[in-house]
Amino acid sequence: MSIIREYHKQDFLVHKDHSALSRLIDDQYAKCLGIAYRYCKSDEQANELSSQCFITTLKNLLAEEEPEEFDENTFVRQFIICIVKTILDQRKGELIADTTIVASLKKNEANLFSDSDYYKTLSPQDFIQHLRKLNTVQQIIYNLYCIDQFTIKDIANIIQHHELSIKALIERARFNLISSIKSIV
Repeated sequence: MSIIREYHKQDFLVHKDHSALSRLIDDQYAKCLGIAYRYCKSDEQANELSSQCFITTLKNLLAEEEPEEFDENTFVRQFIICIVKTILDQRKGELIADTTIVASLKKNEANLFSDSDYYKTLSPQDFIQHLRKLNTVQQIIYNLYCIDQFTIKDIANIIQHHELSIKALIERARFNLISSIKSIV
């Protein structure tokens, strides 16, 4: 049973239950490491940033003076925000590509899983390799919106860009991901 289900956040913080803290770490670390693999360009970077951001997220959780409502996704969402901000801080010099969507991009938009049996049997490792072929910003945006289901407004706040730019980057990331996968079929 997850510590998050077992304790309300305020109870967890008030009781300072070390076994509960251990269960929180056990329950969430593997999930957060898997998420880091999707966001990072290499396994080494994922291992490093996962540990760093996991500890930062845990410290922030324990340091909150007035805890907000805490559900199963709060810790993971805070971890994702931490890892995104860390990656973007490391890549400050990287320019975000022009966000103008070419008309043909929208016309050629396809369903990733519609054309071939290959798409149906694409392993998570293969999918991660295709994600890693996207530029850093597209990889982050695709993960946030399409997989982790952050809203466009939330993404714009996290990466400090206009919502229209985020929409354009989502479309470009989808197109580039589909193109990458289709290129090997």
